[in-house]
Parts: sequence; structure tokens; C-alpha cells
Amino acid sequence: MFDGMRLQKRSKDDEASTACGGTDRISGLPEGVLHHVLSLLPAHDAVRTCVLARRWRHLWRSAPGIRITGVKGWRDADKFVAFVDRLLSLRGSCAPVESCKMKFDAGDFDFDYFLLAKKQHVSHWIMDAVRLNVQVFRLSFAELESFCLPHLPLVSQHLVRLELACVDANDSILDFSGCPALVVLRMKYCFVNAGKLLSASLKKLIMINCEFRRGNRTRISLPSLVSLELIRCYGRTPLLECIPSLERAIVSLAGYSEDYCIDGGTGDCGDDSCEGCRYYYGSDGNRNNCVFLKGLSEATHVELSACPGVFVFNRDLKWCPIFTKLKTLLLDEWCVADCNALICFLQHSPALEKLTLQLYMASQYPVKTDGRYNPLELPFASHHLKIVEIKCEEVDGRVHKILSSLNTYGIPLNHIEIQQTNRSSGSGYVNLVCTGFS
Repeated sequence: MFDGMRLQKRSKDDEASTACGGTDRISGLPEGVLHHVLSLLPAHDAVRTCVLARRWRHLWRSAPGIRITGVKGWRDADKFVAFVDRLLSLRGSCAPVESCKMKFDAGDFDFDYFLLAKKQHVSHWIMDAVRLNVQVFRLSFAELESFCLPHLPLVSQHLVRLELACVDANDSILDFSGCPALVVLRMKYCFVNAGKLLSASLKKLIMINCEFRRGNRTRISLPSLVSLELIRCYGRTPLLECIPSLERAIVSLAGYSEDYCIDGGTGDCGDDSCEGCRYYYGSDGNRNNCVFLKGLSEATHVELSACPGVFVFNRDLKWCPIFTKLKTLLLDEWCVADCNALICFLQHSPALEKLTLQLYMASQYPVKTDGRYNPLELPFASHHLKIVEIKCEEVDGRVHKILSSLNTYGIPLNHIEIQQTNRSSGSGYVNLVCTGFS
């Protein structure tokens, strides 16, 4: 019998039903199917199946998936801790553990579930799961509440995918040198309290609503990365090292970034502490170099968006790399507000085939330019550019300025399509093909 659980034997009615000719169809299923079903159940429910029949007695111990989560009824933290400790110890080396999910939400417990974190129970469970040679590990706390991961490196020859939500991640935990099989890392609502994020094997990195440190930049070194997604991230924009295998990058910087200036990064805000904005890098001694764009120079598909005032992309254009493989590019208001910055991108993207420009409401983002780039210094390089899409709510002065700039640099107007929001119908777009200026 499993310690810490209250299990009931089948009732006399159940036994009578079986004696009268009832059949246990579920128990007749192949073992692989039963293991799959047990892997979908919360661990406390999976363990309870041991009383169903003799065949079920030990099935839960060899299920390929473990789901540790709370449920209404756990009123005592000590009992829950004893259950999880016993669960992981009895798994032992009975069978490979393909996946382990630990999800802790305040609504699932009748006690202060953060006692589990404060007493380091969760830290021990993480290490226990890694010792079980888990391939996919997911750890999640309630939204906007965080748990500090242990200051110990993860060492696993089997870990392939790691998902973290609402945790504080430090230097040791984000050094994946000891995880040579890791290929996917997904983080959501996490605080990246680390000077570096390192992995020689990682191929896909997804970070959503994550905060980086406010001091020195986090260095991201992922030479095998193929896909990068940084969505609505804030804090100090990380330093992205060159990624030769990168194919796809989607990056969105939130307005509460540390790389923010009330004057949009033009250096004219009058605040001496920002040291001219576009030249300010932080206190790590790398002011005169590219922060982020250089790391994207090998990608074939790039989407870059940033809230007004976030200046790091504009700053990086001073050392703009050549995007030799870039085929498709999406830019939003941060770039198109300054057509010289847009032309700078085009001049450094010789293989570009499709450009998408995404504009927001004109009243929110006025056109500004600081004259930092001289487009005449370089020839226009995007000879392969065949499609330009401009997505906007209204065809206003910004759109006319873009059309004029692109036409000046040799892009035929019939290659440009404007997708204007159909505000009268409330949905959809009105597609306009440019034929000239009015």
C-alpha cells in the first residue's frame, strides 16, 4: 500500500457485479495504452489505480510520465511532501521516465504552497527527477509568483526539453554544459538573474514575458540554435553572440526595458545619466559594439518589434552587420518611423525577398528622425526584393514617406502592397496596390 494515501478497496457491489458476468474491459488493454493513460493523470490519481485489480498494482510505477500537482484536499504540507518524496523514491530505476511535470498553483492547495519552495522541497524534487533520467521536464508556479531555482547546475545525459514558468533562474542553472542532449528551452514569466545562458546543443529557445537583469547584460551563447523567440521581454536587452546555425528569430522588446529613453533613443532627452542613449551599453565595457543584431546576422527569417523609446535596435544599426542569408523580414514602428533606419536594413540584406512593415496608429507614434544614418554611403543591396507589404490602419503621411523612400532606392511601386484595416466593416483588410503618388 502507498504511504500517505487513503485507498479504498472495491465495494461489495463492485465484486458482485464482476461475479455476475461484468467484464473489466480497461484492464484488457495493452500495457502501453494503460501506461499512456496513467501518464495523463495527476500522480495522486495514478497511484490510486493500484487497488483496481491485481494487474494495476504496480502499473503506475512504470508509467512513462509523472504529473505532480496539487488538488483540493491536500490540507497538510507535510503529507504532500511525504507523498511526493515517496513517489519519486519508489519510481527508482523501474522504468525510463520520459516526462515529468510539476505544477504548483495556490488554488490547488488548502495550505500555503510556498512552504514547499521555502523549505527547499521543490529543489530536491527537481534533482530527483533529473536522476530519473527524465527527457522532458516542466516546472511551473502560479503566474506572477516566482520560485528561486537551486544554485546547482543541471547535469543530465537524457534531458531533451526543459520548460520553466514563474521561476528565478541563476547562472548555475542556466549553464547547460552538463546537458549535452538539451535541444528546447521554454521560459515564461521568469527572471533571468544570470550573467550568461550557455548551451552547445540547444536548438530552440522561447522566452515569453521574461525579465533580464537591470545591470550588466546577460550573455547568450547558443552556437547550435536554429529558432529564437524573445516575446515581450524586458530588463536589460541581452548580448547575443553570433549564431551560425540560426534560421528564424522573432524578437519583441517591451516598453519597460532598461534600454529605454523618453526621447526614443535620439540622445536629445536632456538626461545626462543615459550618456547619449544610442551609445550607452551599460557598465560592462562594450559600448562601442553591436548588442543584439549581430547575433541575428545568419538568420533567414527575422521579425523585430519594440515599444517606442526602446532604442537598442536603432543603436545597433551604427554597427549593422550584413544579413547574408535573410529572405523575409518584418519590422514595426520602431524602424519605419525613421526611413533611414529602414534603408540601412535593406542595404545590409542582399538576399532579401520579402519585407513586411507593420504600422500602428499614427497618433501614438509620431515620425522622428535623428540623422544618424546616411543611406548614400552604401549602395542599395536588396536586388532580390520582390514583395513589400505595409500593414496599417490608415494610409497617412508615414506611408507616403515610406513609399517615397523605397521608390527613390529603386523598388517599383507595383511591388508594394498596402493592407489597410477595414475599419468600416470592423474586420479584415483592404488591399491596395501602389501605382503612383497622389
